[in-house]
Amino acid sequence: MISKALIAMYFLFSSISTLAGEKPLALVWEGPGACRPSCLDASVIIARRAGFKVKKVGPGFTDFSLFKKAKLWVQPGGKSTTAAAAMGPVMMDQIREFVRNGGGYVGFCAGMFISTPEIGTSKKIGYGIIPGETELLIKGENDRAMIPIDTIDHGRVKMYYAGGPYMRVSEADLKAVDGEVIARYPDGKIAGIRARYGKGKVAVIGTHPEAGFIWKLSRGYFDPRGERFFVKDMVRYATSP
Repeated sequence: MISKALIAMYFLFSSISTLAGEKPLALVWEGPGACRPSCLDASVIIARRAGFKVKKVGPGFTDFSLFKKAKLWVQPGGKSTTAAAAMGPVMMDQIREFVRNGGGYVGFCAGMFISTPEIGTSKKIGYGIIPGETELLIKGENDRAMIPIDTIDHGRVKMYYAGGPYMRVSEADLKAVDGEVIARYPDGKIAGIRARYGKGKVAVIGTHPEAGFIWKLSRGYFDPRGERFFVKDMVRYATSP
């Protein structure tokens, strides 16, 4: 007998496919502010592994009709204020509307910085699709490391950190958007959250669970499996009905 869990999984994956059987579309920011090639390539890889076809977009992108076809926006790591400046207010508003109307958003490191109303402490306007405030976790030059992260679904795992933020948000604000903390740094600060924004869903984290093998090996950490199971959960949440 087919279990209810298998039936639920069938409808979940069916819901993100088109009637023609084509792969759903994911848009990935490739413009200034996305560190290249590492962060950009890793973001493209995780979207493809999750079953999406990928279109990379950058400055000058005006075919906003694609937002009506896409299921997911991925914001890679890099420099969030640079990315926001390159996008400009019109494109940033299109991304907000995309999520508000039911799209999924996944952001790593800078992708978490830019998701809040203000980008860190820069006084620059972010997407505002997540409540709360972000701030740089490790201040100083030695901000590249493998650090233990406590996750709600997978326990403690090591993730690559590279100048990412932590988040401050009240329980009331998080509850108002059906949000929850999905990861914490060793000191208990919020490393990642997932929440609703309008009809859409957002999953962000201040580290790099999408990081490739070479990234981690450069920090002296051998991890053939990686934390991409965590990334898959982020994508699955953001794109689920």
